[in-house]
Amino acid sequence: MHKHLALALVLTAACRNAAPEPSAQPPAASPQETGHANPHAALPAGHPPMNGMAMPAPTPTRELRWTDPVGWRRVQPSSSMRRAQYVVPGTTDAENAELTVFYFGAGQGGAIDENVRRWQGQFSDEPGAPPASPTQQRTVNNLRVHLTERFGHFNGGMAMPGAAPSGHDHWGMLGAIVETEQGPWFFKLTGPRATVEGARARFNDLVGSFNLP
Repeated sequence: MHKHLALALVLTAACRNAAPEPSAQPPAASPQETGHANPHAALPAGHPPMNGMAMPAPTPTRELRWTDPVGWRRVQPSSSMRRAQYVVPGTTDAENAELTVFYFGAGQGGAIDENVRRWQGQFSDEPGAPPASPTQQRTVNNLRVHLTERFGHFNGGMAMPGAAPSGHDHWGMLGAIVETEQGPWFFKLTGPRATVEGARARFNDLVGSFNLP
């Protein structure tokens, strides 16, 4: 009897000390964590939170497929929200660019035009950089693809928790957003301008290989 009572007391104490289950809505990050007074205000409606509690990317029943560009190195994604990640080689390692692929699920990720504006808004003009070009549309294997690009000073977007806001001069971005019945897929290539411009042809080949079996 005393043994059972002691066990019950131990279990009760353990339950009181256990950490609670994470809530469905992660707590808002502080301005110091994001570099913005309101980190979620810059995200389109329906976009998953971009603070330190990133949720894993869902798996669609029909997976978008593409062909890896020659010379680009697929690496382990640095975030659970990324479906794929590539190193796009530059002249030196310091000149490498990065391609990230995101998929948030049906009805998630925000509107196409809002994401394009957000990507474009991460850059500001600088001398010698080409002006922002309008978004183009392309149909690939019955999939509608929205293409955007921007060159100039990269303001950085969301900073990692604890990091100060940063930026890069002479950078560029090539972006593609693929519409599917199960939600959009986001492909974003960013890095030094020379590397990004040099990767344009292979990025276009990547876009041309999109298919949804």
